[in-house]
Amino acid sequence: MIEDAGTSGTGPSDIEDEDAARRYLDEVRRQIDDEVRRRRVSGDLPLDVERDLDQQFLRHSPLGGRGAALRDMLRLVDASVFIDPVVPVESRRPGGTTVKRGLRSLSLWYLRYVTHQVSEFATAVSRALHVLDAQVTDLRRKVDALPVPAPVTVEVPWAHDPGAWWVGAVTERLAGGPGRVLHAACGDGWLVAALVERGVDAYGVDPRHRVRALDLDDLDLRVEDVSEHLGAVASGSLHAVVLSGVVEGSGPVERAQLVEEAVRCLAPSGALFVHSLTPASWAADDAPLEADLVSARPYRPRTWQSVLEDLGLDATVADGPAGRDYLVTARPRGGGRRSPR
Repeated sequence: MIEDAGTSGTGPSDIEDEDAARRYLDEVRRQIDDEVRRRRVSGDLPLDVERDLDQQFLRHSPLGGRGAALRDMLRLVDASVFIDPVVPVESRRPGGTTVKRGLRSLSLWYLRYVTHQVSEFATAVSRALHVLDAQVTDLRRKVDALPVPAPVTVEVPWAHDPGAWWVGAVTERLAGGPGRVLHAACGDGWLVAALVERGVDAYGVDPRHRVRALDLDDLDLRVEDVSEHLGAVASGSLHAVVLSGVVEGSGPVERAQLVEEAVRCLAPSGALFVHSLTPASWAADDAPLEADLVSARPYRPRTWQSVLEDLGLDATVADGPAGRDYLVTARPRGGGRRSPR
């Protein structure tokens, strides 16, 4: 009989990735093939029973689930390509076998002609699907190897300055609050300095090598990738996260990853601040250089509200006095936070 695959220390509960799952199932198939071969030699496994068992296994095995690879599903196609024109003649009724054998002999020439053509068509389709599977597998391998781009940071003098209209709104709401506050991207630390002056335990992260003034040396400023830093921060450990100059030029994938990580890091009573240029400002003549170098564009304010609501936050938007930028303020809904999807 087939040996228990779990005795070798490998079972479904131990499988952590698709490759391990495929190796496990291949081992199960190998054991089944060995058992079939043994029974075939002994003559106690009819051909039609063997074919039916193969089809039932492929149909009801875990490979039939949503996570199955295309080449695994093609095993069911390959097993069904050949159509056997020789129908079984066994019967429990007296004379039934003789009658069936006679009918089979009379119609076999016709059935062979039809099934041969159908089998040829099925074989051609199966080969085409195998070619498609090879191309899809190669494409997936290349896509998986591509790194996720880092968020693009921009510097806009009139918007990223201690005197900007939105800076006062952020410092006022965070003044004297408990917990740490992260500013990304912090540039040379101008917002971190303003927050520290208001008694906030603030620090900054920026992927660029900033130019630090002498009076900023005591600030906690770090040259790190923003997304990587947020990914390393413990869940619920930050009182607030301020994103400025980092959301406009980032593409959909890196922008979504950045926001989800920021939301994950927030404490239940924390807040997320997102400062962004408007799409019209991004397309203006005095827009930052990155506006011409990247394919992304800023979200509209209502888009931010929808995105943050999906992440379990209540968001409000304050427009800048000139209509060129806006500030999104979001807090976890009901004091809790839903895990990013």
